[in-house]
Amino acid sequence: MNYVVWDCETDSAQTDWATMLEVGAILLDNNFKEIERFEARCRLPKDRVPTATALCINKSNVDLLTKGNFSHYQMIGMIEEKFLSWAKKGPLTFLGYSSINFDDEVLRKEFFKSLRKPYLTNTGGNVRHDALNIVRAAFAIDDEVLKTELNDKGNKSMKLESLSRLNGIDSAGAHNALFDTVLTVKVLDLIKSKQPNLWP
Repeated sequence: MNYVVWDCETDSAQTDWATMLEVGAILLDNNFKEIERFEARCRLPKDRVPTATALCINKSNVDLLTKGNFSHYQMIGMIEEKFLSWAKKGPLTFLGYSSINFDDEVLRKEFFKSLRKPYLTNTGGNVRHDALNIVRAAFAIDDEVLKTELNDKGNKSMKLESLSRLNGIDSAGAHNALFDTVLTVKVLDLIKSKQPNLWP
């Protein structure tokens, strides 16, 4: 089974209202070697009002929101087409970092609103998983599997940017969809190499 590691950037932290602005995805084989990558960004639909916090996090500006080559509807169609073309080669495991409760929900709602099948990532033999849960499981088995720093509560930080930076992965471009996808692949690859017998 091949893997699709993916990430999206949106204009809101609320999945009911979020509009997907950017997506990045990497298709990997069952040995976690890259086969293909996909990236797209769209214009913000004219009837949407983005939240300032979301735009600061994903470093969007007026030009990025208004002058993109693709409309929002076109980008959603491109995502569906790409994911379906990858699924033709065999069932896929869709993975994102902390994606089950956010990215996956946004994608499902965007597909539904665009009159597309919303459950592409977990039907037709496809399954989905959350990279954050894999990281948590790795730490449950060996709490020194990756270098970490403490968060404000005194717990080990599981943030993607933090884990990447502390384990020698350049994280300066974090919060760009494809860049975060690459970070996720690299963190998962570290876990795969350190815990090969426990890799899902």
